[in-house]
Amino acid sequence: MAPKTPRLLPCLAPALALLVATACDPPRKEPAPSAAASAASTAAAAPASASAVVPASAPVAPAYGPFGELVRTLSEPGGDFISDNLISNETSYLQTADALAARPEGGVYIGVGPEQNFTYLALTRPRLAFIVDIRRDNLLQHLYYRFLFEEAESRSHFLALLVGRPYDAATAPPEDADIYAVLKHAEAKAPDPELFATTVDRAMKRMQEAYGVTLGDKDKRALARMTQVFFDKQIDLRFELKESSGRKYPSLRELLVAADPAGKRRGFLATDASFRFVQRMEREGRVVPVVGDFAGDGALPAIAAFLQKNDLRVSTFYVSNVEQYLLDPKVWSKWIRNVAALPKTDDARLLRCYLDQGQKHPKQMEGHRTATVLAGMADFVSREQKKPTRSWFKIASEGLVD
Repeated sequence: MAPKTPRLLPCLAPALALLVATACDPPRKEPAPSAAASAASTAAAAPASASAVVPASAPVAPAYGPFGELVRTLSEPGGDFISDNLISNETSYLQTADALAARPEGGVYIGVGPEQNFTYLALTRPRLAFIVDIRRDNLLQHLYYRFLFEEAESRSHFLALLVGRPYDAATAPPEDADIYAVLKHAEAKAPDPELFATTVDRAMKRMQEAYGVTLGDKDKRALARMTQVFFDKQIDLRFELKESSGRKYPSLRELLVAADPAGKRRGFLATDASFRFVQRMEREGRVVPVVGDFAGDGALPAIAAFLQKNDLRVSTFYVSNVEQYLLDPKVWSKWIRNVAALPKTDDARLLRCYLDQGQKHPKQMEGHRTATVLAGMADFVSREQKKPTRSWFKIASEGLVD
């Protein structure tokens, strides 16, 4: 993840002003909103009940103005990575679920990667989210997820759409159904290639016409390839490296039914309330995918400028193990610069995932190769500005909180 060449962000100010002018109510325990945010919509941030869900046929009306312009102006040129990351490989992703759920609602969430972000959104209940990833494919995948959330009538419908299966609303599980019932219903009917192809075509059309995101031929091919993998491998899809390491990673099914350390299922599809909260964020355009390098000169500095201008603060930054790839001193200094520049709440947290590659993490749970931990963001920046760390293990092990 080398730093990218700086580029101008010409239309950023008007896009950001329109975004904030239509934000939701100010959350609890967050600094007072700007005048623009104070004049915002009064829609509640609580998850919608099933009866309040917008029908799939309703016109798409992003709540934040020019969504596509924001995606474009915040993004920087993308790069490549060692894996496609269509799904997570972090079996410990619920390790900090209790601590995340106990944090004040509101603030801004920044994340990276695919579907695990939805669980973190449901747990932290932010006001706004940015998903920043060096891969443009991740941006495209999140645009597709937005379409699926908009279309889905229920949790099982969401999964059926994802893997190209027909959905029977008449036999849908009740709102209080567990994740196993949801999976069973989603897989009740055989995959349908024509239905799947129609879904993908409709999604691409909406991305361009409703979201305002231009898709080039390369983008369309990438979307077709990614969605086809979900159709071919279904809910048993696994994370894979581009060059196989021989390791077996968790399937999407295993991730969806995973439990926290207390045995409670906390994934975004585990409860209707969690699903509806994320669905509402997506339908209101409050999950903004961005192409960006964590140590780059475009995306994170632009997000920092947006937050500063509009009196918004980062409360949670899910960085996964990205820092492991930023340890070159020249790159690391830019990462610290970018984190330091982000306006943040006093108790803002970095959410990390450590992958055991020969050295076990002190917080690593039995049966896991990963450990998910929280650290104070301001404390981390202060330490690194005084004496930069060169060890990923040390970075992931020091200053842990909650």
